[in-house]
Amino acid sequence: MTAPIATETALREHLAAWLGGTRRRSRTILVRAQPTWSGAPVLEFGDARVRVVEGISGLAALDAMRSAGEGEFVAVLTALTEAELGTAVVLDAEKQKVTDLDEWNIVPALFGVRDAAARPVRDLGPWVPRLLTSLRRDRGYAPAPGGVLSADHVVRSILVALLGLDRLDALESSTALAPLDDLGVRVRLTDLDEDARAGLIRAVAAHVDPHLAMALRAASAPGRISAIAVGLVVGELWAAGSVAPDATVAAARVRAEQHVGTAPSAAAAQRYGASAKLITQRWLADGDPHAREVLEQAEALCGDLGWGEGAASSDFLPAGLRARVAEFATAIEAAAAAPGARASLAVDAALAAIEAHGARATFARSHDTARMAARLVRWLGEVTTPTAGLNAAILAYAADGAWAERALGDIWDGDTDRGLAHAYRALAHAVQHVRREQDAAAAQVLTGALAADGAVLPVESLLSQLVVPLVVRDRVLIIVLDGMSAPTAVELAVEVPARGWIELVRESTLRRSTAFAVLPTITEYSRTSLFAGELLAGNQQTEKARFAAAAGGIVFHKDDLRAQAGHALPPAVTDAIADAGRKLVGVVLNTIDDALASADVDALRWTLHSVAHLEAILAAAHDAGRIVILTSDHGHIVERGSDLRSVPQSSARWRDPSTGPASADEILVTGPRVLAPGGSAVLAVSDGLRYASKKAGYHGGASLAELTIPIVVLKPRGAHDPLGWVEAPPQEPTWWNEPARPVAEAASSPPKVVKPRAPKVPAGSTLFDFEPEAAATPVPQDGSLAERLIDSATYKARRGIAGRHPVDDALATTIVATLVGGGGRAHRDTLAVNAGIPSATMSGLLAALRRVLNIDGYPVIDIDADGVTVILDVVLLREQFELGSGS
Repeated sequence: MTAPIATETALREHLAAWLGGTRRRSRTILVRAQPTWSGAPVLEFGDARVRVVEGISGLAALDAMRSAGEGEFVAVLTALTEAELGTAVVLDAEKQKVTDLDEWNIVPALFGVRDAAARPVRDLGPWVPRLLTSLRRDRGYAPAPGGVLSADHVVRSILVALLGLDRLDALESSTALAPLDDLGVRVRLTDLDEDARAGLIRAVAAHVDPHLAMALRAASAPGRISAIAVGLVVGELWAAGSVAPDATVAAARVRAEQHVGTAPSAAAAQRYGASAKLITQRWLADGDPHAREVLEQAEALCGDLGWGEGAASSDFLPAGLRARVAEFATAIEAAAAAPGARASLAVDAALAAIEAHGARATFARSHDTARMAARLVRWLGEVTTPTAGLNAAILAYAADGAWAERALGDIWDGDTDRGLAHAYRALAHAVQHVRREQDAAAAQVLTGALAADGAVLPVESLLSQLVVPLVVRDRVLIIVLDGMSAPTAVELAVEVPARGWIELVRESTLRRSTAFAVLPTITEYSRTSLFAGELLAGNQQTEKARFAAAAGGIVFHKDDLRAQAGHALPPAVTDAIADAGRKLVGVVLNTIDDALASADVDALRWTLHSVAHLEAILAAAHDAGRIVILTSDHGHIVERGSDLRSVPQSSARWRDPSTGPASADEILVTGPRVLAPGGSAVLAVSDGLRYASKKAGYHGGASLAELTIPIVVLKPRGAHDPLGWVEAPPQEPTWWNEPARPVAEAASSPPKVVKPRAPKVPAGSTLFDFEPEAAATPVPQDGSLAERLIDSATYKARRGIAGRHPVDDALATTIVATLVGGGGRAHRDTLAVNAGIPSATMSGLLAALRRVLNIDGYPVIDIDADGVTVILDVVLLREQFELGSGS
């Protein structure tokens, strides 16, 4: 039998056991081993010192034994038999024989076990003791359960130490393979000798999990390919099971064996792939750049295996995501050319495919833009003929067109993917074309006179018809964001609830109020008219004086807001806002208007923080308990490829009639609300026209974006509602949140028009008794099913279990009808809009409905995994409440 090579660890363990034994009789021990030693010539064990000598012959061994120093022990490494060493050597040695260097002797002690390693443990192979001693960390190995050492425990302990894991049960985690991509772990693995590495892989397959063994083999393969990348590909290749679906996959499987071993089981390959996906998804979620490297390597490996089409069809690899993005771009381009319900459905389906892809996190930068594109496709598919009448056009723009403009800004900035960029360009131009048609139709009835129906506040009446009635009972702060358009207000309003504010709307309309600007739509005319409460051209001094005279208010402009170091606002401003005796304060913020001349407005994402002083002013108003009105003096358009029609000394968007007659893309306006010299002006209608040098944006013209003044009314959370005002339901149009539905399904549930509640006129002194006329709100209904539910005996019997506040029958009818009309699904904000309640109220309402409808825990109504989509199981609803199978 060939003598082993003595490692220092094994020899130390052997000598320690000898020195610590109670029956030791000699100062010399003969050890069967190759007579070569590269370690220290003397090993120390506490006070004992052992000289290690190479016993290449009996004479050499005898000489070493006799030349040992006082108190020194001797260990002779020899491959000779007792007869070959000679009687003189053997008789003077421990046990008078050559002792075997059994590395297994050290194993039990490593696990706190006294008995020798059992046969199943030894059968693992001679590599085990050496690997255990080389991997042992300071804290040692986990003790063997019950004091009995098993092969499973040994192999798991080795694997945990190799991977650098903390506990044995960490191997059960789906992410246990993650350390195999760590350079230190791979070095430890590749540094093992071939026998130890092969033995470990076999042992892991037999005693832990075959898929872990596959991963170890992949990490040991030549080259630096990620073991997680290999797992991704292996999982795809064996996804169909043990039988390859076609010859290409079969060939790729054979080539993949160089990474994972011969004929791997399909179950192990699938587990390997599933673990690799989970690990990569975790890295993607954490923003770990290694995730992208892994995905790129996996895709490259598919190519190396001759299976490029597999990557392209993958629901996880980047090529599969690119294919889905390309399909999305194609659908967008088709929808831009021929908008409609079917086109919207195709786009929403393509976007859902992207969102379902496992590597969608790599698309995160573009995802918001893609969602905006899908929304715009829905909007295009729903656009009808332009609304008749100026006020109706402004209301429609504020409630619908402004949201489309908001989304248009996102897709105008585009994407680096060329296919998406081309599609977004086509979509942007299609949206722009429709918006220009709407602007042109509204401009045809723009005369410069006050519209008859009064549904929209003229800016000069905003003070008297909205602000002053509120001031009767509450202290008010009006913040005029110069140039804020309706799309910008949409963006800013999203942030408000998180800052402790609740939006208010008139109880009669449940919509944000809207005003329209003086003509031309510039600050000199519109802002002065707002603060004066009458049509007037002026400047800051005019505004201060007229605001005080008309409403007893004080107004702060740009220079008034410049504070000393350390102050967010000047004390004069904070004191005025906090003053309990001052009923009305006004503030003008110029950030948005200033940006039109200095920044790329489309590239800006407006936030409360990005508008100078706005956060601080809102915080001061919140502390003071004031009602806040966020509004503007006019809107603006964004530079999106306009043409210059040079008119010397003219403003950007309006000119004097003396400079020429109005063209098809302009409108001549005259009347009392035209404050230009001479009482008339030619206004640019199309956003593709300007009269002055190019800037980021413009105002002064007659587009709806310039005419429309958004009004957002806020109260501090917990404060009372002013008379005639209620907490606002979501203001988004339906297409903003709701994906397209199949044409047949959409046609089966025509919406009924439900008139809102009658207006309540505020009591008390007002300058004008005014309440905007309520606009009819379309609410999807399926009375035949929803009303039968409410009338059913089962529903009536369960209605009382909803809690102290039973669900109102009308609300329940509306919610169920909306869900039925939506094919069993609807965004929670869509439900809130149709029910006419704030979004925050929906959580409690849905919880109550679930208690009533979900009999015995069966989910008739539930929330989808996305947290915002409400699901109704119509079949289960009919079953549980015995509603039959009809319509």
